[in-house]
Amino acid sequence: MEYVIAVTLHIMSVVVWIGGVTFVTLITFPMILRMDKSLEMVLMFQGTEHRFVKIAKAMVILAGLSGFYLLYEKGLSTAVIIMIVIWAVYASLIFGLEKILFAKLFGKPEDQNDMKKVFKTLQIFHWVILGLSFFAIAAGVYEAHY
Repeated sequence: MEYVIAVTLHIMSVVVWIGGVTFVTLITFPMILRMDKSLEMVLMFQGTEHRFVKIAKAMVILAGLSGFYLLYEKGLSTAVIIMIVIWAVYASLIFGLEKILFAKLFGKPEDQNDMKKVFKTLQIFHWVILGLSFFAIAAGVYEAHY
């Protein structure tokens, strides 16, 4: 019974977490990039990020806890290694590495064009991590069913 609960919690946390990343990548960034003013862009991003980051942190923690329990129960496999690597990347980013990286990469943008460049780079970065996330999900589904 504990195993079924852990699988359910794991899948639900991943759906909310990756669903949020999908929303930000496919909806929020295109909306931001259509804006004309840097301040509007920053406010839109911060408004979305501040609301989602708390949810994402909780889901990353829940996915990690349930995932490590499932690892203990089922053992290590190629799909599990892929999921652990993706989880570790997300966890490190969401708990501080992202701010450090982007502060070093961009510093403080000084004009509108710089801000567009920052958000285009963020969008590309989100596409990469979203693609990696879908790859990890596909590996887990494949392993569970074949």
